[in-house]
Amino acid sequence: MIEIPKLRKLMRRIEAQRGPFVLFGLFQREDSPGKWDLVLAAPWLERGKLKALGEFVKEMSDTFGEEQVLSLSRIVTLNSNGPVLHAILNDIGSVTRGVERQGHSLFGLPVEHAYILRATRSKAA
Repeated sequence: MIEIPKLRKLMRRIEAQRGPFVLFGLFQREDSPGKWDLVLAAPWLERGKLKALGEFVKEMSDTFGEEQVLSLSRIVTLNSNGPVLHAILNDIGSVTRGVERQGHSLFGLPVEHAYILRATRSKAA
């Protein structure tokens, strides 16, 4: 698994360059034991999504090495208006220091384990 402290440093470096993440976390789905999804949401990811995601993956590969990046099950970007993002943010609120959650059906989703490094709930939510 990717080291959480190293992932946090990468997140902060990218936020300094591109702007804040609304959500940044590792999720282990019930149907994928031992595999982790990196789940992201950010306004800058929604604009020019493919290019922005490609640049993110390159920076991640430079930090962790291609083998570590390929150890992720997938990298998922969530739309800021999507129900999945809203469910996570409503459950967890705002997170700046990082939290770990375990259990079945976290956030109303089939997730066993999660490390949330950033969650920013809008004032309107």
